[in-house]
Amino acid sequence: MNNDSLVWAGVPHNSDGVVFQIRLNRGLQRFHVPRAVLEEVFELERRAMDARQLQLFYLHMDRILVRAGAKRSIASADTVPLKASDFSTRSDRDARPGAMGAAMA
Repeated sequence: MNNDSLVWAGVPHNSDGVVFQIRLNRGLQRFHVPRAVLEEVFELERRAMDARQLQLFYLHMDRILVRAGAKRSIASADTVPLKASDFSTRSDRDARPGAMGAAMA
């Protein structure tokens, strides 16, 4: 999925992660990456500010958009939550910063 598919991204009023909307083949779809997923998968610091959550989203945007497109390829009206397990493929673990050091320890 390419970056042109991202329509918007923002932190919801409760500061729980990032909500974003992408353009799919047949419309627009909203997704939510909860703060807990950002902490577990992308190593977000606990109690990070909203701006840091959004910064981390954009830093890992390509990977997140690919996973979002794989989870939902046809748009619907609901908001699709992304879970840590959506990012747990072998290539994702290898691409994570520090994964090499953890594997060698």
